[in-house]
Amino acid sequence: IFTKDGKTMYFTRNSEVNQKILGKEKERLLKIYKSELVDNKWKEPVALPFNGPNYNVAHPALSPDEKTLYFASNMPGTKGQSDLYMVTIDDKGTFGKPKNLGPEINTEGKETFPFVSADNELYFASDGRPGLGGLDIFMVKIAKDGSFKKVQNIGEPANSPKDDFAYFINTKTRRGFLSSNRE
Repeated sequence: IFTKDGKTMYFTRNSEVNQKILGKEKERLLKIYKSELVDNKWKEPVALPFNGPNYNVAHPALSPDEKTLYFASNMPGTKGQSDLYMVTIDDKGTFGKPKNLGPEINTEGKETFPFVSADNELYFASDGRPGLGGLDIFMVKIAKDGSFKKVQNIGEPANSPKDDFAYFINTKTRRGFLSSNRE
């Protein structure tokens, strides 16, 4: 995800960690990195401070005011396979403490791939809620006080019996993109 001025990007990268006992394979974890554009060159990416050595942190999404970063993780305190979290970003670019979005959003399944629209709608994929099968895309409006309204499955044709995720929508044109493993 890029900031509106195009000068900062947040992205997910695979990171190899300690050798596993399971043969010669290394365990790979997902981590979020930040890079800034300075003099038309991207600076060396820096891992965000809340990444951890034993859990995944992935799929960054910025709020419309760019003061909150949403992401998916299985860090300690996660209810399911992966939960959605948010972390504040102050005017100096310093991150607060990540906060789990709670049971209004997270289930015992997998919540992942958040996206926040210009209309402050949080879209995400989940396999822990009733849907058409696999990961489905859901939407919830974020109120001005930061609370969440009712979570809704966005339905067909965006969702299918296969995995549907990584949703992006332009709220003005109502056109967007998604990823899926459907045929």
